[in-house]
Amino acid sequence: MHADSKPLKQRDQNRPECLVVLGLLPPVTLEDVNQAYKAKAMAAHPDRGGDAKTFIAVKQAYEDAREYVKFKAGKLEWLAGKIDAYAQQQEVVTETIERGGEVEMEEVDWLTKSFGEDFGHVADKLVRVTLRNEKADDVFAILLGFRTESLKDLAELDLAGGTLTDEGLLQFKGLTALKRLDLRGTKVGKLAAEVPGWFEQLEFLGLPKGAVGMLTRLGMPRRLKLEIGDA
Repeated sequence: MHADSKPLKQRDQNRPECLVVLGLLPPVTLEDVNQAYKAKAMAAHPDRGGDAKTFIAVKQAYEDAREYVKFKAGKLEWLAGKIDAYAQQQEVVTETIERGGEVEMEEVDWLTKSFGEDFGHVADKLVRVTLRNEKADDVFAILLGFRTESLKDLAELDLAGGTLTDEGLLQFKGLTALKRLDLRGTKVGKLAAEVPGWFEQLEFLGLPKGAVGMLTRLGMPRRLKLEIGDA
């Protein structure tokens, strides 16, 4: 059900942010979500004069809205499908913290309201991992590599000063939501030049000295802020 007219403030407060972004009022179907996304994405697409950040926000709202509809259609079935992904994500969280790192989680507010604190966190999103110095190594990278499907919302990965190599770097190719990747002071080498092509949303890239030459730097996307050296 599309919200063509301006909704009441109280309605906006009660409905998920993803529906607000798409201009939808509950109850909604997957078809409603798909149609709203197509219209919003077309208007926000940079190739049509739109804004890149707005387009990304619309895309994220679309993914969240689909989850919301599936959840409303069958809560228990939806929850069961989330358990495995949640367990894999928690492995990364635990390993990061045990190695002395930090993580940031993003809560799904409408789910917490529906299930309460205990089960509400099953859909929390891991959006930032910071693990610096020697504990940021290829073993840790492999852990992330085997969990890329569960880490689809990871936007920031800071491994500066670690012992990560090109072999470890390859594990990150599936982390398609990355916006910031800091590899300054690591042992990453020749593969560094390929990184901007792996991540369409990447806005910041930190690389060790000597990883890329001047010509490669000049050929990197304009949206990308590049920093070379030690963190």
